[in-house]
Amino acid sequence: MEIVAVELCYKDGPVVTDHVLLNRESAQVTLPPRLSSILAILDQFGHRQSFVAECGGVRFPVECDAERGYFVDFNQGSRSKHAFGVRDVLSPTVEQRKLNGRFAHMLSAGALIGACFLIETGGALSGKSLLEPIVLCLSSVALFIVGQRCCR
Repeated sequence: MEIVAVELCYKDGPVVTDHVLLNRESAQVTLPPRLSSILAILDQFGHRQSFVAECGGVRFPVECDAERGYFVDFNQGSRSKHAFGVRDVLSPTVEQRKLNGRFAHMLSAGALIGACFLIETGGALSGKSLLEPIVLCLSSVALFIVGQRCCR
C-alpha cells in the first residue's frame, strides 16, 4: 500500500486534488471518506472529465467498477505535464532546495578562492587587473545569499 496523489477534473467546474491509498498488486484505490462524500456531491451536479492518479511521475487513469470500486489502469499511463525534469526545477522539494543551496555555497567558495588566486598571482595591480577579482567577489556574495535562501 502506498499513498498517491489523485486529481479529479469536472467539465466547467472544480479541480479536486487529494491523496488516496493504492494497492499496487490489485490496483485497488481506497478513497478517504471526505473525498468519497465530495465525489458523491460533485457527480450529481457535474460531468467528470478525468480522474487520474500520479505514481512516480506517471499519470494513470482511475476507473470505477461497480463491483470492485475504484482501480488504476496501469496499462494507460502517461508522463506528467512537465516531462524531462522541468517540474523538478520549477517546484523543487525541500531536499532538492537544500542541495541547491549547498551547491550555491560551494560555487560561492570557489569564486572567492578564485578571486584571491587572481590577486595573488597577478602582476602589477591596476584597474583592469582588479576587475576580474571584483566580479568574482560580487558573484561569491550573490551565490552565498542564494544558498542561504535555498537552505531555509
